Amino acid sequence: MKKSVIIGIVIVIAIALGIYLYTSSGPSNCAQEGELFSNVFTDKYPEHCCEGLMDWHSGMDTSISIADTCYQTGLLSGWPVGTCLNCGNNICEDIETPCNCPEDCLGKGKSEYLTVEEFCTDGYDEYCENIEPINQELCNLCQ
Repeated sequence: MKKSVIIGIVIVIAIALGIYLYTSSGPSNCAQEGELFSNVFTDKYPEHCCEGLMDWHSGMDTSISIADTCYQTGLLSGWPVGTCLNCGNNICEDIETPCNCPEDCLGKGKSEYLTVEEFCTDGYDEYCENIEPINQELCNLCQ
């Protein structure tokens, strides 16, 4: 009986200490790698990335990479939600590209289009033919 009371007291103290430590330090208001952040939708997302991570405004980035070269598409965007990247660690993670993290991804086959020929075959219509071309440099690749 005494043993179970002591165990119960230890558990209660451990829980109380955990609650105290959590509330005294406060929950972190930063997003981890791969998580979303927004300084507009602060009720849904943390406001910024945690220390050491890069804020990438994925909703506002309309660039594409072709053979490790980045081109702005000129398309309109503006979704004010970003993603946190661990750029600069010499690992090209799934969400990283030569445009948003060239130091990790150049030369690693992570471009949206691996060659100009692939872009001209598979992407030209989307970026140049079916809309008024906004970025002539991009569209001139297939001339």
